[in-house]
Amino acid sequence: MGLHITNDGFDDAYSAFEGSYSAFNRFRRAVAKCFGGSFPPHDDKSLDDKLFYHGDNFSKKKYPGLYEFMRHSDCDGKLGPTTCEKIANEMEEFLPKLESMGIGYSHMANYRIVAEKFIAATRKASEENKPLLFL
Repeated sequence: MGLHITNDGFDDAYSAFEGSYSAFNRFRRAVAKCFGGSFPPHDDKSLDDKLFYHGDNFSKKKYPGLYEFMRHSDCDGKLGPTTCEKIANEMEEFLPKLESMGIGYSHMANYRIVAEKFIAATRKASEENKPLLFL
């Protein structure tokens, strides 16, 4: 059993992410590193594993979509179309940094490829005025 993030059932054309919960959280950890943050499990064991941390250049006001992406449950719920558009626009900024991080949650893809798929699905959700579902 794993996580499937989609905006239209299980049609692969709409899939934003498919993998384990831990793989999704490794992806969020990579995104957090792009903006100087940390996502659990943290390298610094003094940080609270219930929280994500961000650098000085990140705020809820500056990156409202990524803020929701980082704080969202990894196992259920949905992200609305407006939030999806914000996530896509904001995540796109970090594609070069994600590519430089190398291999992602799968031995077959780096984090940039994972992010590009996520961006495509969030854009599609926004354009079709559908939420992105965490199943």
